[in-house]
Amino acid sequence: PGAVVPDSPPPAVPGAVHPVDESRPLGRILLFGVQHVLVMAATPISAIFLMSATLRLNPGVTVDLLSAALLLSGVGSLIQSLGPWKFGPRLPFVMLPGGAPLILFMSIAQQHGLRTATGAVLLTAVFTFLVLPLFTRLLRFFPPLVIGTMIVIVGVNLVKVGALLVTGQPGAPGFGDPARLGLAFATIGLIVLFTRLLRGVLRQLAVLLGLAAGTVLAAATGQVHAGALLTGQLVGVPHPLPFGTPAFDVVAAL
Repeated sequence: PGAVVPDSPPPAVPGAVHPVDESRPLGRILLFGVQHVLVMAATPISAIFLMSATLRLNPGVTVDLLSAALLLSGVGSLIQSLGPWKFGPRLPFVMLPGGAPLILFMSIAQQHGLRTATGAVLLTAVFTFLVLPLFTRLLRFFPPLVIGTMIVIVGVNLVKVGALLVTGQPGAPGFGDPARLGLAFATIGLIVLFTRLLRGVLRQLAVLLGLAAGTVLAAATGQVHAGALLTGQLVGVPHPLPFGTPAFDVVAAL
């Protein structure tokens, strides 16, 4: 008597769609998609520039690799999000190059050549598909602490990538330019300001609005250089195997 019984959750409606799986309005999806792509685009761009500088690639190959990276990132993101033929988790993942795989590729290329590094990538891809069924059965043995640590490491790497885009590479001319640092902090401040002041959908788009405002500020201060936009192709189709026929070295791949 007198006990308070907590409200029980309403019974599930047969055929009802879980909120996570609900389809959002197309206009909102497009805005969030543009925001996500703009935020994540720094990773493939900086990864290709880093590889080009480290391996001393010519500008033509660099542009070709950048085109390939953006194209394949889009294809991989679609596979992850749509999950055709049971590939991909059907979650909004954005597939990006960079991180540890990029460092390993450059290390193999410096020691054994670009053709061997390309062969190592292909061998690794085959191995991944072969071991994937076993790995999916082992996921339940990974505690949340391990998965959370992995996510933190990915986040720290993304911060490092973004920071180097702002400061430039250590030792390079113009490293830590105050104008670029000021523009970066101003953009971050605008994002925080929009997050605090706006409501609803606009608040969720604070990153996109902050990037747009930061670009306007950069143009006003003379830090936007659009001359290169008028040169070269508007649409570039990457060439397969830009480094030539792959060379397969099992030891290098391991």
